[in-house]
Amino acid sequence: MNEIIQIQGNVKYQIHVDPSLWIFDDRRFEMSERFPGVDGLGMEFGPFLKNAEPAEDATKLVIHQRGGGRVILPLEQVYTSVLQFARAGKPIRPDGPALLFLADGSNRNRPVDSIEKMEVV
Repeated sequence: MNEIIQIQGNVKYQIHVDPSLWIFDDRRFEMSERFPGVDGLGMEFGPFLKNAEPAEDATKLVIHQRGGGRVILPLEQVYTSVLQFARAGKPIRPDGPALLFLADGSNRNRPVDSIEKMEVV
């Protein structure tokens, strides 16, 4: 499993996100603060996506998963999403390195997992 998530595609800057380093980031929070019943630590995904600077005509994010799966989400919905990077004080394995939760909690029982790269289109 690769610990790095690539953000690429219709962006000004292709960036690499390493969730294993977020344990040291002051922006982290307890997942239970946003999603009752979900244990672990999370980070807002929006700032990372903003740093990649999606093009003005970009409208979607394609999440490429290990095994060939793809999840396509509206870009505006992804800006408010949360990436969970730890569970019970440990990195998320084997379905990590991070799990994507939508801000409205609609996928809290089945977050997007096995994220390999994210492509802005």
